[in-house]
Amino acid sequence: MEQEIVDENLKFLKEKINSIKVALFRSEIDSELKLPNNIIKIYKVEDDGTVWFFTSLNGYHKALSGKPFFAHLYFHKKDADFHLQLSGQAVIVENADLDSNFSTFSTGTYAVALIKMKILQAEFNEKRDSTNISWPKKIKSVFNQLFLAPHRIYHFT
Repeated sequence: MEQEIVDENLKFLKEKINSIKVALFRSEIDSELKLPNNIIKIYKVEDDGTVWFFTSLNGYHKALSGKPFFAHLYFHKKDADFHLQLSGQAVIVENADLDSNFSTFSTGTYAVALIKMKILQAEFNEKRDSTNISWPKKIKSVFNQLFLAPHRIYHFT
């Protein structure tokens, strides 16, 4: 029963990730890999909660390839009715067997790395349209969102 719930949550997250496809990537501050914060496009999302994406490098990181680090992905789109925050264990992948979509990727003059991140925690927040709501109801709604209303938080440990 618990496995079914986790599968439904991962299916839900995969659908939301694929609907936006673009995120802000940030590696943990204390990480050995001083990777830059940048905007990434999702390469693929697997059914087990693994997210694959490319990011630029600001130095030589081949020696650190394969070492795990903690990373965050922030998904937000202006016209979307939600935003999503993922965090988990990530690793730079070398010599991955990729499908034909990779062959069209051009790096230009920048060093680019393929990152594989396993989702350990996800936060999903929905936005509600508040254009036709009176001020007292807006204040009550903000209070409820801040203190009372739970938002979806998933832990995959």
